[in-house]
Amino acid sequence: MKIILILFLSLIINPNVFAKCGSNGISCLNKKINLDKNGLIILEFYKISQTLIKDLNQKYPVYLQSNFGKVSLQVVEVLKGEMSITQVVLKPVKPLKIDQYYLFKIDNLPQYEHLPKSYNQKSKTSFPLTFKAVQSKNVKAPVFKVEPFFLKESLTEYGCGPEELVHFNVKTANEIDLFVRTTVKNKKTGKTTTFILAIENEIVKVGHGMCAGAFYFANGKSFEASFQLLDLTGKLSIISKPIAFSITKDITVRF
Repeated sequence: MKIILILFLSLIINPNVFAKCGSNGISCLNKKINLDKNGLIILEFYKISQTLIKDLNQKYPVYLQSNFGKVSLQVVEVLKGEMSITQVVLKPVKPLKIDQYYLFKIDNLPQYEHLPKSYNQKSKTSFPLTFKAVQSKNVKAPVFKVEPFFLKESLTEYGCGPEELVHFNVKTANEIDLFVRTTVKNKKTGKTTTFILAIENEIVKVGHGMCAGAFYFANGKSFEASFQLLDLTGKLSIISKPIAFSITKDITVRF
């Protein structure tokens, strides 16, 4: 009975132990409703959803819908991750109307696919992905407050595999919403991969989760990472100095 109780409590504390990965999904990296009239929208396509990318704006029109009609979104960049995920950066083909609300749409999606949604942290509810067009006040390129630096690495075992992350401190001098364009070089193979990541409480987590991720560290132990701040008008900071790091694979099991 005691063993059963311990197992039951471990499942409550860590439901990810027996979590399973899905086979598809489209999500949006933008977390704010406000979007510059010429702003970028960053989508992430997971697993089999990646096959849709080549047909965007052909078989699958991508656009923003408002009371004034449609504004098509053009693909400005595609960034291929190393583990089951690809980013697509989109931009309106013409300026959006200030203070108007726009619903994000992709037409003709397969039945198994669903449009990305917005999520309200307070109410814990999701709703159709919607943006309000604004005039950005960002007149200068973003800048680092200090050079990014290595914090720690972590490897956490989950149901379908490990979450392997390297944490970097990234402080910005701007009071605006920023992302970070991250490039990792495998020093053993020479391969480089670039992906756009979120900054969470001055921390950027580089690696992959249980099911997918931008960077996969299995093919070598020595790497270097560089960072470039990105605002959603498309302005970039200077690139940081490369930060060398090695993977030691310390395991933290969450029970």
